[in-house]
Amino acid sequence: MTSRTILTAVAAAGLLFIAACGETTGGDARPATDSSEATSSTSTAPTTSSGAGTGSLEDVDPCSLLATEDAADLGATKPPKREMVGSADSCAWKPGNANLSVGVRTNLGLAQAQPNGGQITDITVGDRPAKQISGTTTGGCVVVLGVTSSSRVDVTVIPAPNSDGCPMALKVAGLVESKLP
Repeated sequence: MTSRTILTAVAAAGLLFIAACGETTGGDARPATDSSEATSSTSTAPTTSSGAGTGSLEDVDPCSLLATEDAADLGATKPPKREMVGSADSCAWKPGNANLSVGVRTNLGLAQAQPNGGQITDITVGDRPAKQISGTTTGGCVVVLGVTSSSRVDVTVIPAPNSDGCPMALKVAGLVESKLP
């Protein structure tokens, strides 16, 4: 197998993993946008019983949640790609031999996070409740950040072979968390 075939297979597995994280809904893919054009919601929702915070993710561009400089520090050399993956409005980067994505879900909350063959652990990122899913069937690591009882942001890392994606996922989750409503 060529390295290109292997990378394509790893990327496809990552996308399948992200799609498996929640229910799928119909919709149209959106083209990539310049993160400088991203808008954030200024409306706030009431505090939820999950303690996940307040605010809406409706207008949040997932590509705006990780600064270009931070993506470059992780090893990403190309602009991110924005697309719908299942019910998540996602943005994907390619740092080295890993795959990294940030997915905004406005229809699933923290309580709906599934282990997908891995181990799920309750954690806190910043002041926000979160879940870490490690040891998944794809070898990836996901950090799910709760925003409201019905919305969340998933940070997914499919690492290079024989690597642990959780350190990168936790680092990115910390960067993303500070930009959430």
